[in-house]
Amino acid sequence: MESETAEHLDPTNEITLDSVKKRTVKGVVVLTGRTFLLSLLSLVATGLLTVFLDPSEFGIFWIVSAVVNFLAYFSDVGMAAALIQKKEQVTNSDLKSTFTIQQVLVIALLLILVVATPVFERVYNLSFEGKLLLYSLGFSLLLSSLKTIPSVLLERKLEFGKLIIPQVFENLAYNLVAVYFAWSGFGIRSFTYAVLVRGIVGLIAMYIIKPWKPGIGLNKKSVKELLKFGVPYQVNSLLATIKDDGMTVVLGGILGSSGVGLLGWAQKWGQAPLRFFMDHVIKVTFPAFSRLQDEKDHLSKTLERSIFFICFPNSIFSFAE
Repeated sequence: MESETAEHLDPTNEITLDSVKKRTVKGVVVLTGRTFLLSLLSLVATGLLTVFLDPSEFGIFWIVSAVVNFLAYFSDVGMAAALIQKKEQVTNSDLKSTFTIQQVLVIALLLILVVATPVFERVYNLSFEGKLLLYSLGFSLLLSSLKTIPSVLLERKLEFGKLIIPQVFENLAYNLVAVYFAWSGFGIRSFTYAVLVRGIVGLIAMYIIKPWKPGIGLNKKSVKELLKFGVPYQVNSLLATIKDDGMTVVLGGILGSSGVGLLGWAQKWGQAPLRFFMDHVIKVTFPAFSRLQDEKDHLSKTLERSIFFICFPNSIFSFAE
């Protein structure tokens, strides 16, 4: 139990400086360990799926996933990130405003997805099974948006040990369901079932770990303050979204499902070292840096260490190549 006299970062007494240091290191270790275990699971599952499914079926999955992921970018105007970095303790108005705006955006995007389905069917030669997968991924986007606030509350306190529990359960459920139905001869529908089960399991697990009562409401002051940080933050990642998911969406109409299936496989393993180290450091350090906003010396040292942790392992992989 943390001492009541420990040095706090702000008047809210939300988390102490000593806790930030300890939880930052622990968070990186926990997330890296989680990725190692899930990577082993994913490796086995992907190997089995490669045996049970055709490259074209993988390709449909990659194309449809890219379409939904590209739309998902516009489901968040950076308000979740703004909540994480907010110096003061977040209020109920902040949480409800963020939740309300995100749900409105997600529902609007799902309507766009349904209206645009005939276009996707024509461009990517989607079968009925491919359309079902498209809708299941869209529904999973809605389920994922319902987890945003509990996730934000855990990240603000750097409680990544709790945050990974829903992720482990949903990944385990996804891989088991996908492999079982692929082995049973369900083809593309294996991904459809797996995506739905993953979304439901992850949502239930998240609310068990971090209960939060969803509420609808808009507070003009909260929205204005959160958007001031959120919109520039979200725009900053637009190029990466276009480069990754946007490119897959374009190539899907050129290379076809089989070509994209092979491309997706190569991209996944080619980026593995980057995903393994960099993503987890950024995941942990963003809320950690946010808690250290007024502690310039500590922030500087933490930033230097995070850059070293990102660059050193990847430089080894680059040298080995």
